Amino acid sequence: VRFRLAAACTGENKEGGGEGEEEKEGTKADASSLAKDLEETLVVSPESTAAKAPIEIEPSPQPTQSQSPTPLFVLYGSATGNAEHMAKDLAASYQTALQSSPTAYFPSVTCCPLNDYKKKCLDVWSAPPASPAAKHGVLFLCSTTGNADAPENADRFVRWLKRKSTEPTRPFRHCAYAVLGLGDSNYDVFCAVGKLIDRKVGELGGTRARS
Repeated sequence: VRFRLAAACTGENKEGGGEGEEEKEGTKADASSLAKDLEETLVVSPESTAAKAPIEIEPSPQPTQSQSPTPLFVLYGSATGNAEHMAKDLAASYQTALQSSPTAYFPSVTCCPLNDYKKKCLDVWSAPPASPAAKHGVLFLCSTTGNADAPENADRFVRWLKRKSTEPTRPFRHCAYAVLGLGDSNYDVFCAVGKLIDRKVGELGGTRARS
């Protein structure tokens, strides 16, 4: 399995390391490529930014043998709305693709804030997939705000990652993941939260989808 941390820059922000108000060219393409990367390597062997409700898309009734029985998870942490918009746009694009290719590896997509991890995701992540070689697919999109801080809708998730009591449970041992960090490279602390998520999820058993 190869490794990659995708770090996308957005426009300037006056808060240290924070998420910008305008996206730089190419960040949406980077986000869209993460789902494709996960789908290609998941088996280890041979809208508006104001919208607040998490996206829940019902799974296909009977996934085929070549499909995952669980959805693609797209989780975001966003201060000004850029990461949220990109995550929801990615989830909507994947759902549209499912209409023309219903046998895609993930039969559905779940998109929600990172702080909803316990309610929406953790039980699924903790369960082993039907095939020992398969993994649950997880995409993280998160900005950095303030003094290298997590956005408000991701702070509980980040604290949980760093908690000593989380490490023995290895909650991502059945997951393949990719990270898209948003930040401002003009600051010394660049994409701090995205880098932290990438490192901690790996330490907690996750498998990076690409190098």
